[in-house]
Amino acid sequence: MSASSPHLGSPTRLPLLGLYPAKYRAANGEEIVAVLAESLQGADRRTVLREWATVAAHAVRLRTRLSSSDPAGRFLAGAAPFLLAGGAGLAMVHLLLGLFLPDQFGDEGHPAARVAVGAAQTVPWILALVCAGSGRWGAARLLVLAGTLVRTAAAAAFFAHESLALFQYLPLVGFWLLLGALLLAPPDGIDVTRRARSEMVATALALALPMGAIAVIWPWPEEGLAVDHVFSDANRTLLDVSTAWPAVVMSIALLLNLARRDTDRVRAAGVALAVLPWTVMLAPPYYWRPPFSGPDLLRNLLVVAGLLALSATVAATRHRVAASTDPVEPA
Repeated sequence: MSASSPHLGSPTRLPLLGLYPAKYRAANGEEIVAVLAESLQGADRRTVLREWATVAAHAVRLRTRLSSSDPAGRFLAGAAPFLLAGGAGLAMVHLLLGLFLPDQFGDEGHPAARVAVGAAQTVPWILALVCAGSGRWGAARLLVLAGTLVRTAAAAAFFAHESLALFQYLPLVGFWLLLGALLLAPPDGIDVTRRARSEMVATALALALPMGAIAVIWPWPEEGLAVDHVFSDANRTLLDVSTAWPAVVMSIALLLNLARRDTDRVRAAGVALAVLPWTVMLAPPYYWRPPFSGPDLLRNLLVVAGLLALSATVAATRHRVAASTDPVEPA
């Protein structure tokens, strides 16, 4: 179907241009219409809708100052890959638990249904990491959107009937919505170089492998025996400290980005946003129950703030040392 079909309308008759800021519309409106009309010439319905959605999203980003040329957009663009890495890393752990330790999560519904619901909530994030790691950020965003919607639907289904959703994921709905903020990042602002993609995948694995290992080697107690009784006080302390591991990994990523001499400081600082959701510091072996008490949350927040401050201080020190050792060009 042609773009000029009366059923779809034409770009010049759509209110899309009204979404752009007035100054931008006045300076570039005619060019936008011309380019859009050319791209839609002879296009089918799906292509037309996709192009309109792209133009609308671009206009909204400009109006909300979340484009790749705005500081807020660059900040989100820096955070997005690491928000995805954190979500994918945790999804790997949850998928591992759901596939190999399904009996540890209650007996609501059929076991196969529990595994299927768990996979539906975790696999989209893992596939999103695979797509982003191969440079297909657009596909990764769609998968994150799907994963976020599935988790929200599963949480809503729980209130309808407990057998329709895995209860252990319910407390983390807010956490996943925070990670879903990566959808606000401008796609054209994402660093898709090989180095950046490798860092993102490495960050996800750095989260998932230790957490998954703890879950696998966990000495699951016999029915009726409390988990806390398995460990000594010293071992429980080490496990409590291990809950800060994701925040440590993200802080290292922040340090590496801030410390580069050729980095965009605003984009690099955006990685700090990916550290903040891990204030929840999920405890092993399930990694699904966030702390609810005020003292625990305050303690976690102070730990994360300390990690952020340490990363920023080390990066600033490195820049000062590098600047002082640079050779001075003769006048």
